[in-house]
Amino acid sequence: MKIGTIEAAPGTKAFGFLPAATTHAGFDVEIPLHIIAGASDGPTLLVQAGLSGLELEAASILPKLIDELDPAQIKGTLLVIPLLNTSGFEFEQVNAIWDNKDLTTLGRGDMDGSVSEQLIATHYANVVAPADAVIDIRSGALWGYYGYAGVYKVGEVDKSKELAVAVGLPQVLIGQPTDDSTALAAAEDGKMVVSAWIGGGPGLRDFRDENVARTRNTVLNAMRHLGMMEGATESDADSVAVIEAHTVLKVSGARGLTFMAKEKRGQMIAEGESIGYVRHPYSGETIQDFLAPKAGIMLHAGAVWPMVPEDATLAILGDLVEE
Repeated sequence: MKIGTIEAAPGTKAFGFLPAATTHAGFDVEIPLHIIAGASDGPTLLVQAGLSGLELEAASILPKLIDELDPAQIKGTLLVIPLLNTSGFEFEQVNAIWDNKDLTTLGRGDMDGSVSEQLIATHYANVVAPADAVIDIRSGALWGYYGYAGVYKVGEVDKSKELAVAVGLPQVLIGQPTDDSTALAAAEDGKMVVSAWIGGGPGLRDFRDENVARTRNTVLNAMRHLGMMEGATESDADSVAVIEAHTVLKVSGARGLTFMAKEKRGQMIAEGESIGYVRHPYSGETIQDFLAPKAGIMLHAGAVWPMVPEDATLAILGDLVEE
């Protein structure tokens, strides 16, 4: 496998930077990429993370996991990008510093577009395109906490669902909210795609070990499911609940609202039941109550910090399909 100047012969690993764009000031924009080429033929799995500059958990474990893997025991090829939005990470912000673009909203990118659009276009053409399956690791950054595997309702839905169940997170969401992401574009192009939402919010501090283990298991379980390596799947969940999404509650109203969640993640919620409320940051009065418009299971997904930005997901509800 060779991508750019990064090349791994069968049974070896390689790491390097894939040139993606050049800024107006002449700075190089590059993609950090690991290639683990198995000793025998098999599928190509891409694990990408850190499209948001503040989604950091995956970068803390993926390089260590790569060190542990023995290419001689692997079939096929594993491609890993621990942190795609390097400029956002370095400047501690969600968007890329070059043009203030959100990399999670750029789809397949555009080689004639801005620096971030060129970055994503290079990534898609060189890294996403050769993959048979994509694990897109996301988190809630500072504002939300997550623990589920999402599957879009396009492309290879059944195969993606099987992969999502195999990764071992507590819940699988069928009907991952559509967006303008690279992951959705890959699903539209017929690849198996799982959005693995792991951590964020208090997890950066209180559940670090759990989230590191879940990220590690997600990658290894995906490889086992695809026949890339042997071994039984590992999970901290006794069972996996497959849920069909029917409601996504998002921020409405004032900017930077003070949202107080009622800690009902994973529970069955009745129609009209309160899942959280907005408290005025100056007077302390409750100015909005968020009620479930329909009964359903509340996913391990949504806002946890009181101050949340516009368009943030507060909660996702759905119906149990199987467990």
